[in-house]
Amino acid sequence: MAGVDRIVPDTGALQRPQDAVEQTTVTVTLSAGALGALGAYLRSGAARGMAFEQPLLEAVGAAGAGAAAAREDRCALSPCTLRKVRAFVEEHLGEPIGVADIASAASLSAHHLGRSFRHATGQSLWQYVLERRAQRARSLIERRPLTTLAEIASLSGFASYSQFIAAFRKSHGVTPGAWRRRRQAQ
Repeated sequence: MAGVDRIVPDTGALQRPQDAVEQTTVTVTLSAGALGALGAYLRSGAARGMAFEQPLLEAVGAAGAGAAAAREDRCALSPCTLRKVRAFVEEHLGEPIGVADIASAASLSAHHLGRSFRHATGQSLWQYVLERRAQRARSLIERRPLTTLAEIASLSGFASYSQFIAAFRKSHGVTPGAWRRRRQAQ
């Protein structure tokens, strides 16, 4: 919400425009949207030549950088929460879990967890879940050579066989069947 906190009034006729900057102090609180709009207006050159243009541009830039840093901090996922999320995923890999289930276990909103997890790890939460399931499937293929791939898909928590094949191929570069044949040939 925008609002003016304090204004020091003009004390008479000014000889030079820069005197206005030296004699007038204004403190204004702006929302992030209003701050962005003000910055865009100033950068457009509409205020060119006015005495307050450069100091205001610098203030808008500094405030914008501070707001970005604050957003970055709000987006950070604590190491403890990240461990909790990973542990939950590991414990429930074979079950039908969703981002909302993981977020609930971490006591966060699904949106915040998704954004924070990507920021902390460089991949989306769902990509992480699929990757872990593909790794579990690879391990099951190696340890259970007589189990069908459909059963391995189910034991790994994949909703469908096609999801299993796609995630496995993305994670390992080959289909599960090709992986099994390579392992058996060794």
